[in-house]
Amino acid sequence: MPSLWISGTFPSKKNSKQIITKGRSRPSLISSNAYIAWEKMAILEFKVGWNEKRIIRCESITYHFCFPDKRVRDLSNAVEGINDALVHAGVLKDDNWKITGDMILKPSLASNPRDVGCRITFEVLEYE
Repeated sequence: MPSLWISGTFPSKKNSKQIITKGRSRPSLISSNAYIAWEKMAILEFKVGWNEKRIIRCESITYHFCFPDKRVRDLSNAVEGINDALVHAGVLKDDNWKITGDMILKPSLASNPRDVGCRITFEVLEYE
């Protein structure tokens, strides 16, 4: 089964927002600079690591998170950012349920700082 590794910790896309106002326009909600920097790095890491065609249907995707500490985290928020980066990198056609199939989330503690990240394994049914 094809897989990808993304190193580091994962900011929550939903919780990494900031409000901006430009001129007299209404306030807008945008992603934070930290989230945008993480997303650019993730897209690059995925593009470099992916040697397959774009996935258009999976049986399942497994996300094996390796965290640096025991702090409580919301895994669904982390998956949202990872999936968006997978789509932007051209790994997934879209991140809707018809393409991703089952999403399996497996958290664990990393044994050392080099092991902090997420292994994403695809059970692919169809490529583009």
